Amino acid sequence: MINRRFLFVLVLLGVFINTFATIKEVFNFNFGKSGNVSFTAAPSQIKSQTGEDILSAQGAPLIYMDAPESHRMKGEGCIFFKTQQDWYENKEIAYPQNGNILFEVWARPRLVDHGDQHQSHVHVIAAIGSGEGGYTFAQVGKNLQVYSSKKGSVTLAPIVPEVWVHIAVKQENGKAVFFLNGEEKETLDATPIIMPGLYVGGSAKGNVFHGDLYQARVSTFQPGKFDGLSDFAIDYQAQKATYTQNKQHRRQIIKMFNSLSGNVVHTKELTERLQEKDWLIHDLKEPCQLVVEKSKDGETARIRIENGLIDRTFYYSDNLACVGYRNLSNGAEYLRGIKPEARIMIDSVWYEVGGLKGQPEYAYLLDSWYKDLYSSPRSFQFDKLEIGDIVKRYDWKPKFNSITTSWPAKGLHVSMIYKPTGQMPEVENITVKVNYEIYEGLPTVAKWVEVINNSDEAKVINKIESEILALSQDQFRRIYAQSDYSFAMVGGAHTEADIVDMWTNEHVPFSGSPVRLIDDTDYNTWAGVRNDEEILFGGKATRNLLVSSVPMGPNVDVTKTEPFQSFCTFELLMDSDDLERNTLGWRRVYRKLAPQTTESLLCGGITSNDPVKLKGFIDQMAEVGMERLDVMAWPGIQYDKLDAEYVNMWKDIASYAKERGIITGGYELMVASRGRGEKYDCIDPKTNKPGCNFGQSVCLASEWKDVFFPKFWEFKEKTGLDVYPIDGPYHGDACASKNHPHHKGLEDSQWKQWSIMRDFTREMQNKGMFVLMPDNYFWHGSTATGMGYREAASNLTLSQQMLLGHQYIYDGTRTKLPTMGWMTLQLVGFYSNDPKIGLEPLCDNLDKYEANLIQLLGSGCQLTIRGNRLYDTPETKKLLSAYIDWFKKYRDILTSDIIHVSRPTGRDLDCIMHVNPFIQHKGMVIVFNPTDRDITKEMRLPLYYSGLKDKATVVASDGTSSEYTLDQKGNLLFPVSIKAQGASWFLIEE
Repeated sequence: MINRRFLFVLVLLGVFINTFATIKEVFNFNFGKSGNVSFTAAPSQIKSQTGEDILSAQGAPLIYMDAPESHRMKGEGCIFFKTQQDWYENKEIAYPQNGNILFEVWARPRLVDHGDQHQSHVHVIAAIGSGEGGYTFAQVGKNLQVYSSKKGSVTLAPIVPEVWVHIAVKQENGKAVFFLNGEEKETLDATPIIMPGLYVGGSAKGNVFHGDLYQARVSTFQPGKFDGLSDFAIDYQAQKATYTQNKQHRRQIIKMFNSLSGNVVHTKELTERLQEKDWLIHDLKEPCQLVVEKSKDGETARIRIENGLIDRTFYYSDNLACVGYRNLSNGAEYLRGIKPEARIMIDSVWYEVGGLKGQPEYAYLLDSWYKDLYSSPRSFQFDKLEIGDIVKRYDWKPKFNSITTSWPAKGLHVSMIYKPTGQMPEVENITVKVNYEIYEGLPTVAKWVEVINNSDEAKVINKIESEILALSQDQFRRIYAQSDYSFAMVGGAHTEADIVDMWTNEHVPFSGSPVRLIDDTDYNTWAGVRNDEEILFGGKATRNLLVSSVPMGPNVDVTKTEPFQSFCTFELLMDSDDLERNTLGWRRVYRKLAPQTTESLLCGGITSNDPVKLKGFIDQMAEVGMERLDVMAWPGIQYDKLDAEYVNMWKDIASYAKERGIITGGYELMVASRGRGEKYDCIDPKTNKPGCNFGQSVCLASEWKDVFFPKFWEFKEKTGLDVYPIDGPYHGDACASKNHPHHKGLEDSQWKQWSIMRDFTREMQNKGMFVLMPDNYFWHGSTATGMGYREAASNLTLSQQMLLGHQYIYDGTRTKLPTMGWMTLQLVGFYSNDPKIGLEPLCDNLDKYEANLIQLLGSGCQLTIRGNRLYDTPETKKLLSAYIDWFKKYRDILTSDIIHVSRPTGRDLDCIMHVNPFIQHKGMVIVFNPTDRDITKEMRLPLYYSGLKDKATVVASDGTSSEYTLDQKGNLLFPVSIKAQGASWFLIEE
C-alpha cells in the first residue's frame, strides 16, 4: 500500500511546467480557470489551451475551488463531478497514429468506493479513444485501474481519497508505460490504434467518477526524447536539487559579475532613490550604468540597469530573472511577478530564456520568495553578461534643418547571454542573447533578442516573444511600448483594437499589434471587475501581461552564417495619467532615438514631367526660399527606369535644382496596390491566387527584390535625386507563394518582406536621403508620414479643408513631432478642376492663401505647396516670401513639440502652442478664429513645459511686448482678440 502521507507530500509539491520541451501538445484542457466560485455551474463548453478542440458538458458538473498545491496557491480551481449524470466529452477528437503519445490527468477521488454492489464496476476518470482502441484511467472499487484497449488492464495503486494524483500513460515502441505521480509503475502492450474521442469524468450514465479533475492533456514527443523531469505536467520541488546548477558554476557567474568594468558600479547594497527633476523640462545627464550588488553568499546576486530616471533589477540564482522595474520619478514598481526574459519556438518546440519558477502568487512579488525559486532544466540558462555602447541602427548626421544631437544616443548596451542545459540536446548549439539599451535623459528601455546557431544544421525560429512583463494593476496603463515591427497592418504600439479593412470593415488577417496586453493565466487571485465604472476608469485590469511578438512567424532559418535578430521593443515608463504629458514624453523619445524625424524642408509640389515647366517651378521655389521639389502624382518619377534619355532628364533637373539649394525627388507607388507582373504578385492565402488587402501588390520577397533595388540605386546615383517620397511601401500583406526565392511560404512571408523594407529604408538613410512614406518606419530611418489622411478631403471646399487641416494637425501631433507629419496646401484641385477647391488665380485669393500659410507653417509640419506655380503676381510672391522668411526665422520653435490648448471645432478659437525649454524661444502660440465673428477672450496657456517659472514675456506679431505672471502650475491667463476668419501668433520668451 502507498504511504498516504508520502503521496500527499509529493502531490502537494507538484507544479506545472509551462515549457513543453520535446513534447508537442495535441490538446490541453486545464479546468483550473473554469470559474472562481465553488459549487456554481461549470461551463457548458471548455476550450483547449492548445488548438481549437472543445469539450462539451453532459449533466451539470460544478466548479470547486481546489487544485494541486501550487495551482491552489495561485487561486485556481477544478471541476467537481458529483452525480451519475456528469462528465465532459468530445467524440470527434482525433489522435496521431503510429506515433509516440503521452496522455495524463490530474485527479482527486472523493470516495474510497461508490457503494457498488460489485466492486468491479468501472468509474471512468478520463479516457482517450474507445474500447476498440485507446487508454482509460478509472476507479474500480478501491483501486486505481488503467486500461490499454485490446491489450489488458493493471492496478496502479489503492485509492487515497481527497488527495490529488497525477496519472499518465506513455506510448512508445509498442509499449504503454503507466506512471503515478511521475513514477513509472506498470507496462502493458500498446493499444493497436487510438480511436477518436475524449471523455473526462465519465463516459456514460453509471460509469462516472465521483471526484475532481484539474487537467487532461495529450502530447506527442520525439522518439527517445521523453524526459519525465520536464515533459510531464508535473514537477517535484523535492527534486529541486536536480535542476539547481552546481555551486561552482554559480560562483563563476558571481566572479564574472565582480570583474565587470566600464559603466559599472560595484556596491555593498542596492539603494532606492527618487529623481527630483522633471526630465521633460530639464536636460538630465545622469550616467547610464550597471550596478552590481556584492553577493552575500557567493552564489546569488542582484544587478541593476539604471539611468537616474528608471531602473530594471535582476536576481541571479539558478538563472537570471527580472524582479524589478521602477519609475524613479514617482517610485512606482511596475512588476508583480517574474516571467521568462523571452520565449522562443525552435523547430516547433517552445523554450523559455532565463526567468525563475516557483512564485506562489502573481498578485505581488516578495523578496523573501527568491530563495525558493528555481529554474526549469529545459530553460536557457544565464551564462555571461557583456556591456558596450548603444547600437547604431543606421548612419545619420544632422542635416536638412534637423536638431543637433548625439547619434547614436548616449546610453548603455547590456547583453545577457544564455546557453542550453544538458537536458536540451536538440538545441545544444544554440546561444540566445537578450539585449537591453537604456538612454541618457529618457525613462526608456529598448529590448531585442538574438539567436546564434553554432552548428552546421539549420534551425527554424517559428515564433518568438521578446518581452514578457507581469505588470502591476496600477501601472499597466503607464507603460507605452512600441515595436519597430510597424507598418499599416501591424501597429507598433500596444492596443486592443483590430486592424480592419477600410472597405469591408472585416478583420485583416495577420495584422494587429506586436505589443499586446493580455490576461495572465498565472494570475488567478485578482478581484474581478464587476461594473462598467471600474472598466471605464480602471481599464481592463486583468489584461496586465505585456507580451511583444509578431502577428505571424517569423518562421525563419537560423544558421551558422545567418544569426537571427528579433524586432526591437521600446518601452517608456510614464509617471502620470495626463494625456499631454505622456504623449509629449513619447515625442521626446523620437527626438533622441529617431532624430531624422526632426528634419524639415519646405516643399514645392508639381504634377509634371515637362523640363520647361519643372525648371520654371524650380526658379519660383528658389526665389521664395523653398528647399525641396516633389514631382507629385501623377506622373511622379519611375526610379527603376534606366532609359538613357529618362535618366539624363532627371539628372539635369536634379542638378538644376541643387544649384539653387533645392533637393529633388518624386512620387512612386512602390509595393502596395501596384502589381508588377504575375511573376512578382503577392498570393492571397485565402484563394491561393494573386491578390491581397491593398489591391494587387508586389511580394517584396519575390524575384522583384533582385530586379527593382539594383535599378533604384543605379538610377539614384546617375540622377543625383536625394528624396524618395514613397507611396505604398510594404504594408504587411502575407504571401502564400512557395515559388518566390526570398521566402519559403506563408508563415515567413510577412517577416521577410518587412526585413527587406527595413533594410532598404536604413540604406536610404545611410546615403543621406530624405525619406517619406505613409507607414511608420521611423525606427529605421524614415522622416515623415501623413499628418492625417483622407483622400476625399482633398476635394472639399477651401473652408472645409482649412478646418479639417486644423484638426489633422491638432490630433496628429499628439504622438508625432510636427516634422513627422506632412500636409499639403492645394493651389489646384487634386482630382478635380473645380475652382472652389483650389486658389487659382492666386492673386484673387490672397486672404485664403495667407490663412493656409499661417496654419501650415505655424504648425511646423512638412509642408508641400502643390500647384503649377507658387505665385502669379509680385504681391503674391511678396506674401509667400514673407511667410517663408518668418518660418525660417522661428523654425527652431515652430518645429518643437506642440501643447494642445484648444481643439478646432469651427465654433470658437482654436489654439496650439509650441514649447521648448532648451532653446532661446521658449514658446510660440498660434491662435485661429474660424468663425464669422470677432472673438475676444482669455485663454489659459499651460507654460509649464516651456520651462518658464513665475513670469513670461509675450511678443505679439505686431512686435509689442508684455510681461505676465504665471500661476503656481505654470499657467498664463492670456487675453486675445482675433478677427473673424483671422489668426495671430505670439512668441514666448523669458
